[in-house]
Amino acid sequence: MILFLPGFWGGAVSPPDGVSVSPEYSRRAVEKALEKGEKLFFIGADALGTRTEWLFASDHLSLFGTGDLAGANRDDLGPRFPNLRGMYRVPFLDGKALPSGTVMRVPDTGFSTGAELKAFHCRALVSTGLDLAVTAAHGGGKVIFALNCVAPESTEKNSFSFLNRVIREIEGGEE
Repeated sequence: MILFLPGFWGGAVSPPDGVSVSPEYSRRAVEKALEKGEKLFFIGADALGTRTEWLFASDHLSLFGTGDLAGANRDDLGPRFPNLRGMYRVPFLDGKALPSGTVMRVPDTGFSTGAELKAFHCRALVSTGLDLAVTAAHGGGKVIFALNCVAPESTEKNSFSFLNRVIREIEGGEE
């Protein structure tokens, strides 16, 4: 498993020995990991959610922007129109599936009010990370997409100790 974490998460995530963290949060870094044979990608992103919580994507909508499969196809990564069903893995902790749901890509969560959450019946809005997830899936990888969700108007913060525990559980083989 390789971790792709946004730089603004700082040193809050401390992966166990044997788990690599990409120094780069980019599609190209995901492509390099695929070329090296990586098959499980843990990707993190901040999100606007229906509630303040850690959420794991089970599916996504991408109605805004061009999308990551637009443009010239990379035959070395996979087919032109890949089947992305089943690309997400929702981890378990203490034998229970963690909170999950559909996420939607928006150009910038800073300009979102939360009305999009209700209009599209999704659990979270993201503006980063989804392109990395699609690139990983296009290359045949499976993705755990962890979202640090904050509800509109909320002042609560999520504990990264929870996320560290989840990563350790996944690395221990519990998925």
